[in-house]
Parts: sequence; C-alpha cells; structure tokens
Amino acid sequence: MNFGVLLPHYGEYCDRRRLIDGTKRLEELGFGAVWVRDHLLWTPHGMEGSDRTFLDAFGTLACVAGATERIALGTAVVIPIRWPLKVAQDFATLSFLSDRQVHAGFGMGSNRAELAAAGFDVDKRASIFSETVEICKQVWTEDDVSFSGEVFQFSDVSLRPKPVRPIATWYGGTTRASVRRAAAHCDGWLPGRLPMATLDDRLALLKDLAVERGRPLQWGAIPIVCVDEERDRAFERVNVPALATSSEGSANWIRPSSGEFKTPEDLEGLLVAGDPDDVVREIRKFEARGIDQFVFDLRLQFDSYEDKVELIGREVLPRFI
Repeated sequence: MNFGVLLPHYGEYCDRRRLIDGTKRLEELGFGAVWVRDHLLWTPHGMEGSDRTFLDAFGTLACVAGATERIALGTAVVIPIRWPLKVAQDFATLSFLSDRQVHAGFGMGSNRAELAAAGFDVDKRASIFSETVEICKQVWTEDDVSFSGEVFQFSDVSLRPKPVRPIATWYGGTTRASVRRAAAHCDGWLPGRLPMATLDDRLALLKDLAVERGRPLQWGAIPIVCVDEERDRAFERVNVPALATSSEGSANWIRPSSGEFKTPEDLEGLLVAGDPDDVVREIRKFEARGIDQFVFDLRLQFDSYEDKVELIGREVLPRFI
C-alpha cells in the first residue's frame, strides 16, 4: 500500500510556499506520492468554501517536483479539456524532468459546461477519454504513430522525450461503468469518495474483470480524512449531510440499512476520521481489501494542512511499515 496526499492547490488556502515546502516535508515524512485534481472552470462544493482559486494540475506537479527528489506525482484525475497529444506531452515532460514515477489518472468530467468551454463535444466524452488514453500509450512508447478514431485523427507523429519509466494509467469515477472503463483502458481504478458497501460492490466487479482480462488491475481510494489528536475535534469538521451529497455519483451509492446517511459511521469508507488510532483502524479496512494507493484528502482541514500531515506522518504511517 502506497500513501499519497491530495495537495491544497485550490481554494482559499492555496499558497505557493505551502505547496512547495509542504511537499518537501511530505517526502521527508515518508509519503509516497502527491496527487492533484483538474478543472478549468471550478465551482467549489459547499464544504470547500467559495474561493474559486484553482491551479493547473501539470503546473502544480512540475513546481513541487522541482523542489523534491523522489515523491511520485499523480493526477486524480485529468478531465477532457486538452488535446490528447498535448496531454501525452505534458505527462512525458513531467516524467522526464522529475525522473520519477508518474501516475496518469484520467476521467470524463462531470461539468458539461467545463468541457464545452474547452471546445469539446460533451456528448462524445466517453470516446474522448478512451482515445486520449490510447493515444498517450502509443506515443509514449512508439514513434511515427498514426491514429484514426471517432474524435481524433493524426498521422506520423513522434513525441520526444519518452517517459523515463512507464507511466501508470488510472481511471476515476465511482460507478460500475467506471470500473469497466478502468479495466478496459487503464492499469487501475482510482475512485473518489465511496461508502464501503458501494466500494465492495465495485471491487467485486474489478476482480471479475481482472480475471476475465487475464491481467492484474490496481485500485486506490481518496477518502475524506479528518484527523486530530483529540477525536472530538476531528469530528467537529464532519458535516454528514453535506458529505452524503458531495459527490456527483452519490445517487448510485448503496444505502445503509436505515436508508439514509445520517451518522459518521454510515459514511464508512467515504470518511476516515478521528484520532490517529481511529485513522489507522479505518485504513486497515482498505488494507484488508488489497488497496494499492491510499490518498489522504484533507480538504476539510486545509487551514491546518501542515499540522495534519505532520500528525499522520508521525503517528499513522509508521504503523504500516
């Protein structure tokens, strides 16, 4: 299990020094990866405040890579707002300049206006995603590539430099359809927030698809994490109704026995909260399910981001070594 952190590269607490110095510290503490989100037109969820600051995914990763030596770099996830050859070049450049593992997470985006503003036909976003991944894989490993798809066409293209090591590809999304897309096109599945019962349903499908396709499929999770030395203080940040409706895929979640998400316990899997002992116990549930990438999403505590990663690095990570 590899531990990563979602960087605070958006919202009111986004700060250049916080990103650079914070990532240096993450590397020192033993975290394995940093991850960023991707938006062109970003509207914050209520739990994220109202500040619309949002730094570009590739620029952010390049910045923190220049300040560190080995921590892996990932997107969770890139949405269809760029021409595929440009996406391939951006990832390859990031790999070449950072000389380390890069994780290319892809998604289809949920904001139709955002995709339209970038000049794409939103009704073709499934093809845009699949063709983008296929184009990236080809030009990362081959020269003189030609491609003819439903959306994109080109001839005799070579991109240099190639990535310094294979770039892992991931698909986001929380539905069963997203699991099928991950299995069909990527190395792994990296959903956002999911309650545990829904996660188990998707993991069963992922396992079946891995057997069907005859290759291993990795998976990861990005739960909301609220941690404090005093567990009551951690739970003070948790707004259960807001979290229960904070994902575009929540309509497809398996409901608790009560029929509604009413308590923090109902959000098991989506939420990891409490003191370090609580956090360790919750992470063990992911570990028992064979998780490959566990990403701490500390957005509810970005105001005390540095303190929280210190606490996790000091009292949580050592218990998984």
